Amino acid sequence: MVRTSLTCLTQLTCCCAPGSRHKASFTQDAVGPLARNVTDAARVLNVLVGYDPKDSVTASGIGHSEPDYTKFLNANGVRGKRIGVLRAFFGTAPSHAEVNKVANEALEALRRLGATLVELNTPDLDSGTISSDISVHLYELKPAINSYLAAADAPVKSLDEIISSGKFHPTIAATIKKSQSLELDDGYRLRLQRRSELQQRLTQIIAADHLDAIVFPHQQRLVVPVGETQVERNGALASVTGFPSIVVPGGFSTPTPTAALGVPVGIEFLGRPWSEGLLIEIAFGYEQATRQRRPAPTTPPLE
Repeated sequence: MVRTSLTCLTQLTCCCAPGSRHKASFTQDAVGPLARNVTDAARVLNVLVGYDPKDSVTASGIGHSEPDYTKFLNANGVRGKRIGVLRAFFGTAPSHAEVNKVANEALEALRRLGATLVELNTPDLDSGTISSDISVHLYELKPAINSYLAAADAPVKSLDEIISSGKFHPTIAATIKKSQSLELDDGYRLRLQRRSELQQRLTQIIAADHLDAIVFPHQQRLVVPVGETQVERNGALASVTGFPSIVVPGGFSTPTPTAALGVPVGIEFLGRPWSEGLLIEIAFGYEQATRQRRPAPTTPPLE
């Protein structure tokens, strides 16, 4: 799921959402709503969840999903929760200062709302390594696109033909060319093994400290201007592991001449598999207490 420049919205990726038969990565792609607020996200999630006979992965959700996720919209949802702070996903350079300021203010808000914050000692977890050494989306992109195009009424029938045509946006050139060079070989299988180990590691962290969720900034650095490639993204943790997460507005950076409102900073809550309801409860309680969302002045009323 593309997360670029979405930190001003609410985003939920879920274990129980049905997938699509045409994906860039069958292992890592997730379906989840992008919404104005947690309430809207819960409503859309109600539509997304459930078994789809055309997507065998959704069979595992039977008995785990909820008929109505709006029941978790609890204004006191933060109170009594144990939330692990993933400091390994906070940057330490001057370029991270603005995000860290907002993220630390969000942590203080969670504490005031009645959460117990647990500082996690996890030097082995690094968002950059997760993307570079564990993620399999580049390996699976080529076969997924080739399968889709083979059955579609399209002028090209493979990723190779797309590359040869030159008809693609320059910002995805490196991605699709890299994918074209990869095969589902031993390197791919090693990444799947590392993915399984990361899933076990997260499960162990959550269990050892009796956590309800883990929290961290969605990106270590402010999002870049539209059209540029995002950097230092922490959202890969949920994508790679498949664990559910929700991103809510945490606040804004210091206003500048090119960002009059400041740049939005997202706060991500991640939980164990099938904990969507618990994440909605935490996110809604935080959202209702902090009211950090600021619609752009040019955005028309949506209500």
